[in-house]
Amino acid sequence: MKKINVLVIAVVLIAIHLLVLAALVGRKDKTEVPPKEHSTARQENPAKEPELAPDFEVPELRIPAPSVEETTVTTASPPPSPGIATPGSIPGTIRSDRPESRTTKTYPKLVGNPYQSMIVVDAKTGRILAESRATAYAYPASVTKMMTMLIVLEQIDAGRIALTDTVRITDEVAQIGGSQIWLDPRETNFTVNDLLYALMVHSANDAARALALHVAGSKDAFVEMMNQKAGELGMNSTVYHSDHGLPPPDGAQPDISTAYDIAILSLALLRHPETLHYTETELKYLRDGKTMLATRNALIKRVDGYPGCDGLKTGYHGMGGWSLAATAEHNGNRVIAIALGCPDKQTRNSTVRKLLDLGFSKLNN
Repeated sequence: MKKINVLVIAVVLIAIHLLVLAALVGRKDKTEVPPKEHSTARQENPAKEPELAPDFEVPELRIPAPSVEETTVTTASPPPSPGIATPGSIPGTIRSDRPESRTTKTYPKLVGNPYQSMIVVDAKTGRILAESRATAYAYPASVTKMMTMLIVLEQIDAGRIALTDTVRITDEVAQIGGSQIWLDPRETNFTVNDLLYALMVHSANDAARALALHVAGSKDAFVEMMNQKAGELGMNSTVYHSDHGLPPPDGAQPDISTAYDIAILSLALLRHPETLHYTETELKYLRDGKTMLATRNALIKRVDGYPGCDGLKTGYHGMGGWSLAATAEHNGNRVIAIALGCPDKQTRNSTVRKLLDLGFSKLNN
């Protein structure tokens, strides 16, 4: 009986050990092989970001700079005309750093023989090629319109006005005397572009006033802009009183300048490439072909003109005589020749021809 009990107990113990062993094996399998779904969840939502290896470099974000072509397209104002000098402080060249030399005096007449004031300049370097009384006071008359044009072009470049703007013609505009295209307040289709042609080709005083009012709202405000620009450029002897160059009716001082200052102004205009588009025009038609504008500058004409001459502006009134700021290009060189206060038109034109010849001869030697 005792032997049977011992055998039974031994069998039971063996069975218990086998059951425990089986349970332990099953638990180990479940621990080492996790469920498939749990494994995927850990890959999509890691508990911790992997650390970068010590030699790993995070790429730097670089925004490419615009190309030259892109920069040119998006620039607010057009680039200056290549090869045109900007006055500085170099001796022997046109300078912008001279002390002020303005006057409030009124002279009954500033006319010389063959001129009151003259200068010849290499437009590319600003070098003075010839001069005589270049800083003597003179009355530029309609040469003043060069500054009127410069102000308008700068306002266009700044985006404040546009060539396609329609310009309102007022009674004030219609009442301007002297050279004009007879603008009428009933006309509503004149653009800034039209009036720039009238200004520079026909020397129209009413066009000058219409542009001044369009830009500044009043003649006085526009003249203030002209004088401010003259100061910025270094035109140290120039005082503007009008937007067109006519002498005042009350005997006050007319616009006053010098050949030296007009050379500075000429360079400033030539740094705007579109300037020559207007100043080289010999004939222009407005009012649907009913009004013909003919240049006052004989040197740009195809017949008997000066070779390569494409600007800039003539001027005349009784107190200031006959004046001309001219420029011509030949063999890659550009010369500016200015004669103010000549006694008559023929003397003015022949003198400026000789001055241009002199300028080119000095550049070619």
